[in-house]
Amino acid sequence: MRFTFLGTSAGEQFPGFWCRCEFCEQARQAGGRNIRSNSCAHLGPDCMIDLNHWAPGQALRFGVPFLESRYLLVTHSHEDHLSPHVLSWRSMNPDLPLPIPEAMRTQLVGPRFSELPVMHVYGTAATCSLLQSGGKDPDPGRQRLSLHRVGHFQTFQAGDMLCHTLKANHEDRNGLMGLNYIIERGGKTILYALDTGWFFPETLERIAEFKYDLVVIEGTFGYGKDDPQHMNFEKVDRALAFFRERQLLKADAPFCISHIAPHWTPIHDEIEPVMAENGISVAYDGMVVEL
Repeated sequence: MRFTFLGTSAGEQFPGFWCRCEFCEQARQAGGRNIRSNSCAHLGPDCMIDLNHWAPGQALRFGVPFLESRYLLVTHSHEDHLSPHVLSWRSMNPDLPLPIPEAMRTQLVGPRFSELPVMHVYGTAATCSLLQSGGKDPDPGRQRLSLHRVGHFQTFQAGDMLCHTLKANHEDRNGLMGLNYIIERGGKTILYALDTGWFFPETLERIAEFKYDLVVIEGTFGYGKDDPQHMNFEKVDRALAFFRERQLLKADAPFCISHIAPHWTPIHDEIEPVMAENGISVAYDGMVVEL
C-alpha cells in the first residue's frame, strides 16, 4: 500500500506566490524538492485526502491513478484543501450513450465524456455545503459524487478502510472545527493531522488508543510564531515526545511533517537533515511511503 504526498505546502505555497523573502528566493533558485504546492495526499489505490486545484496535475506528475479515486477524505473547506470547481468538472449528462459516437461529439460541450466510478466524499457539514448547488447535493448520475456528512469522533467504513474522525484545533467555517483522520487499511494505521494547532485533550486521548505505521502532522510555522490553530516546530517536537512516551509508533514508522509555510522555515535541502536528527521526516511533493 502506497501513501503519496501530492502537495506539502501551506496556503501561500512555498515559495510564496508574492514573496521575495530569503527562504522564498532560495526555494526559487534551488528548485526540486524545495518547491511545494498546497497539501493533499493519496492513499493507494483509490483514496484522496483533500483535493485542491493542484491535485490533478500533481497526481499526473507523480503517477497516481487520480481517475480511479473512489473516496475523498476532506479535512476542512478552506480553499487550499478543497477546490469545489475541480469536482464540478466531473459533470456529464448521464443519458449520453457510452462510448459516445464520433458524430455526436461535435454537438456536445462538457468537461467529461467517459465513465467514472462514484466518489464518496466525507467531510463536515461546512465542507459538504460547498459542494451543493441550490442547497442540493450533486446529482450522483451527473457528477458521480456521493456526499457523507461526518462530525468529530465518529467512525465510518469507506470500502476496506475504517476511518475515525478527530476534532482538529482549526476553525473551518461558521465556528466549526475541521477534521483530522485516523485511517485503518490493510492492517496499517495512519494519522493525518493537517490543519490543526495543539491537540484538544479529547483528541489526544483518541489518538493514544492506536499504534501507527505512519504519522503525518503539520509544521506550518516552522521556527516561527506559536499560533493557536497551527503547529510550529516546537509543537512538533512536543507531539513526537508524546508519541514516544506513549509508545504509539510501530517499529520504523515514519513521523512526517507537511503543510509547511515559507518565511519561517528554511528550504527543504537545509531543514531535512536537521529534522532527521530528531527522527522527523520532512515530507516533499511526490514523496512516497510504502506501507
